[in-house]
Amino acid sequence: MQFTDTEAVARLVSRGRPTLILENDGVLVAGSDAGDAFDRLEVLESTAEALINCRAIGALTPMPAEAIRELEAFFL
Repeated sequence: MQFTDTEAVARLVSRGRPTLILENDGVLVAGSDAGDAFDRLEVLESTAEALINCRAIGALTPMPAEAIRELEAFFL
């Protein structure tokens, strides 16, 4: 989609969804400035690394909905 419908990709990016994973291509990260975007990229990279590494110890256990709401309230 990022090559054929750039406007659709732009519509997917928002304040509530500042990061997109582009299938077979990479990521798109937005922020209020370059430092903000870089911080988001670092979090995305660390999260991806943790998800990959956790496979060695078992299945992924999702965070409780309340913990996610707390994180959203703090960071978004």
